[in-house]
Amino acid sequence: MFGRKSKAVDVVTATEMVKNDGYVIVDVHTKDEWKTGHAIGATYISLASLDSRLKSLEGKQVLAICQTGSRSKRATSIMNRHGIEALNVKGGVNAWGHAGLPTKKGS
Repeated sequence: MFGRKSKAVDVVTATEMVKNDGYVIVDVHTKDEWKTGHAIGATYISLASLDSRLKSLEGKQVLAICQTGSRSKRATSIMNRHGIEALNVKGGVNAWGHAGLPTKKGS
């Protein structure tokens, strides 16, 4: 299992992990940031509500993402401490968009 230091993957690797390995993307943006753009297929769970939603992530392999990767790094650490296999998506939605990966605006 993962230690205290959160592990990270780049956006291209993240998309491959979703497609090939069954990982789910959890977006920990604020609600306003989520509405301005997020990875298609991501599940929204704000960092502020993560603790109360951990049970819904048990048994899943998670890729955490936010705008730049900072909050998702914290989210990854929280999930790992609770026994959830989670990786941080480096560069967040900013890197996701720069790589030309699909995003969606709105809810």
